[in-house]
Amino acid sequence: METELLDYLRNLRLREGVMTYKRKEWQIRTFFKWLEKQGRHYSEVKQDDVGLFLSGLVCSRSARQQIAQVIRDFYEFHKIEENPAAGIGFKRDDSRKRPGVPGRSTVDAIITTLNSKDDILSVRDLLTVELAYGSGPRRDELRKVNIDDIDFEEQTIRVTGKGNKTRIVPLTEEAIGIIRRYLAMRRGVSRGPLLVSFMGKRLSLTGVYTILKERAGIRPHLLRHACATHMLANGAGIRVIQEMLGHADLKATQVYTAIEKGQLKEVVNSKHPRRN
Repeated sequence: METELLDYLRNLRLREGVMTYKRKEWQIRTFFKWLEKQGRHYSEVKQDDVGLFLSGLVCSRSARQQIAQVIRDFYEFHKIEENPAAGIGFKRDDSRKRPGVPGRSTVDAIITTLNSKDDILSVRDLLTVELAYGSGPRRDELRKVNIDDIDFEEQTIRVTGKGNKTRIVPLTEEAIGIIRRYLAMRRGVSRGPLLVSFMGKRLSLTGVYTILKERAGIRPHLLRHACATHMLANGAGIRVIQEMLGHADLKATQVYTAIEKGQLKEVVNSKHPRRN
């Protein structure tokens, strides 16, 4: 079974970003370890077996859904005719609500607070927030940015996303100004990683998370979500947002840009010709 597993993981590495790959690798390997304990070959597995495996996991409903999807993907990759994970469903669970998208005032307050300090680490933190919110890159994409990836004349930045695919996204004027300010504080460095630690090394994924969650007070993905949602609210087309965020599937963009029902009602009441 190890050969088939490694074939799947090699293909997965080409399709997914670093963090997603690591998560899915751990999930499929957990399933294979369970099969080994049961003395079962993956080709013999039935839907009830997958259900039994999932029911024994100590995790949230959403985590079980993710694991079921990875198992389903594995069997689809190997073109198994009867996919044992294909028919598994999950009852809706409203006990945990998805964190709300931060409003513009919240993001502005974070930026104002960081902008009040003039030391190099605070400017770096400010730049991290401005890039995450202004251009919408993923955390791994953000840490990979090099100074050479910035086009100051065109005000764009090249990011490397999932599957090692690159795309060009716009930079805000504020980001351009902060980048110049940050690089001047680094004594005119013109090459190498853009965001670095106090030791001058490229930030790790944990480093980016720490800056945004602990120093700026917001999770990285919420800034990406806010970027898309606020652009949509300001009239940006969903295809534009899809290109900016680097989504291969438009459905992924629709999840990021979901409008709250209250906001939708407000828009209808104020804009529809049949409003009261």
